[in-house]
Amino acid sequence: MEKEEAIAVMSHLAGKLEHVLTIEDVVSPFAEFLAHIRSSISEEDFAFLATIGAMIYLKGFREYDSSVQTDRLMAKLRK
Repeated sequence: MEKEEAIAVMSHLAGKLEHVLTIEDVVSPFAEFLAHIRSSISEEDFAFLATIGAMIYLKGFREYDSSVQTDRLMAKLRK
């Protein structure tokens, strides 16, 4: 699979994940996958995947956290 094909697959799947509620809904399955494949991949590959997972977590946490704060502020303004 070429990089462009992989990006297209991820983009397609992303459209089906619009109803993810929390960053944990994303990170938890990824962490389970890492735990499952840990014994079958090299330390370098594991480190790479763990780094990608950390980036996803950090980005998602920041965006999710900010949207929750925004929602709370908007609710206070409406009162």
